[in-house]
Parts: sequence; structure tokens; C-alpha cells
Amino acid sequence: MMDSITVGAKIKLNDAGTYSEKPVGSTATIIYIDEHDMVYVEWSDGKLSSYSEGQLRKSFVPAIA
Repeated sequence: MMDSITVGAKIKLNDAGTYSEKPVGSTATIIYIDEHDMVYVEWSDGKLSSYSEGQLRKSFVPAIA
């Protein structure tokens, strides 16, 4: 579970559910959080996605470097 959501944090998809086309274990970096708490991430393959804060907390865990 995510304790905090901060720009620059490396995250790993833990539960794809219905929110992602990426496989579990894929990694991304948080690049932006807007005023509506939408979190934008850049995947390791360079593609971009956005998630609500709730979706991110449910489906991602911090990536251990």
C-alpha cells in the first residue's frame, strides 16, 4: 500500500484490476498530480497514464530500487 504519493516516486503495479493495460510488476514514475488529485505516471516504456489517487493507492506499491 502507498503511504504517500509524491512526484518523482517510483511505483510498481501490484494489482492491475480494471485500471491498467500493463502487467502486474510493471514500474512507473509519478510525474504530476493535478488539483483534482489525478496522478499522472510515466511507465518504464515511456508511455503515460493517469489514475485517481484512490486507484493509485489500491493498485500500486512503492518500487524498491
